[in-house]
Amino acid sequence: MKDNQNYSDDRQEPIEPLPLPRKNASARRSSASRQQDDLPRNPLEPEEYYSDDSAPTPPPRRRRSKRNAMKDTLLIVAGCLICSIGLAFYGINVASDLFGLNQRDQEIQVTIPQGASSGEIARLLGKSNVIDHPAIFRLYASLRKYSADFKSGTYLFNSNMGYDQIMIALRTGTGESNIVRITFYEGMSQREIADLLEEKGVCSASEFHSYLETAELDYEFMRMLPEENNRFRPYEGYLFPDTYDFYQGEAVRSVAKKFFDRFQQVFTDELYAQMQDRNMTLNETITLASIIQEECSDNAQMRAVSSVFHNRLGQPGTYPKLQSDVTIFYVNQDIKPFLDIADQNLYDSYNTYVCDGLPVGPICSPGLEAIEAALNPQDSNYYFFLTDSEGTFYYAETFQEHQQNIAKAKGDSHGVQTQ
Repeated sequence: MKDNQNYSDDRQEPIEPLPLPRKNASARRSSASRQQDDLPRNPLEPEEYYSDDSAPTPPPRRRRSKRNAMKDTLLIVAGCLICSIGLAFYGINVASDLFGLNQRDQEIQVTIPQGASSGEIARLLGKSNVIDHPAIFRLYASLRKYSADFKSGTYLFNSNMGYDQIMIALRTGTGESNIVRITFYEGMSQREIADLLEEKGVCSASEFHSYLETAELDYEFMRMLPEENNRFRPYEGYLFPDTYDFYQGEAVRSVAKKFFDRFQQVFTDELYAQMQDRNMTLNETITLASIIQEECSDNAQMRAVSSVFHNRLGQPGTYPKLQSDVTIFYVNQDIKPFLDIADQNLYDSYNTYVCDGLPVGPICSPGLEAIEAALNPQDSNYYFFLTDSEGTFYYAETFQEHQQNIAKAKGDSHGVQTQ
């Protein structure tokens, strides 16, 4: 029989365990921290893992607004873009200087002293405005291994020349001996000018003629010229006669530019005003001046000769044709030899024994005196003149007087209505 004292009554209330004291969160964290401090430290774990969490935490970093961040980004992009554009423009400028592209057309004479280094030569070329970037020129010469080959002397450069062209001239020594000075006299035709250029080794006559036939030139005075299809040489009369320096083998474009630059310089606003007062066009002025120049080499007689032509032009009913002998000379010497097929209409447009009034265009390059005489004729009643082989001039108001003068003239003569 079991002992009832050793067994509890099934109806007895269960005994609850005594509650343990509850620690607050701070105490628990402190206890955990002490337990963590008691642990051995793993050298592979960061130091922050063992830091005291009870230490005050730093204030959170202030976040930048999206607007400020975008502004900074735009500023950076804009700065990069400006730098890129600047570098691009600089690169284009250097390339233009290197290859002579889009540069002004200006001839510049430069003297390279004996013993000058490549750096000194580059600086001298830059100072003379032959090149824009002396440092780039020197670097390019060094890369091409040309620096030691430059020769002293006087050179005629053009600011539109590329570095290679300049260096070829400096290496070959084509300096002072390669400069040609040529004087073109008043009354020379384009044919005579081209032949002289070829004779002096500047350029070939055929190349010069071809260029003037097809060149697209932009001068203010050229805009005043008529678009006349029947003119044999479109720029006859506008190759101003003067003394010029050329480079042997010079580009024909540069050669022609010298003549046209000089014409534009000489034909001043005052001359344009006189031309307008006379109610004359530029083509009429230069055409008449070219006839005066060919008929009269004596400047003192030019205004009197001009009066004869002005008087005849002013009386088209009585004197419809100028009948100037030199216009026939031009047809025979400067037009016919250059045509494979005869063109009678072209001949007649220049022959003042056939055409009415002035010919279609100039017959030579007149000088300034002839141009001024064309615009300022002497006040006279002359309708005829001629000059003989001795340079004597004869003027007449009537055809009868003119015939008497023809009889007096010595040797070959020319003028008005002598044929």
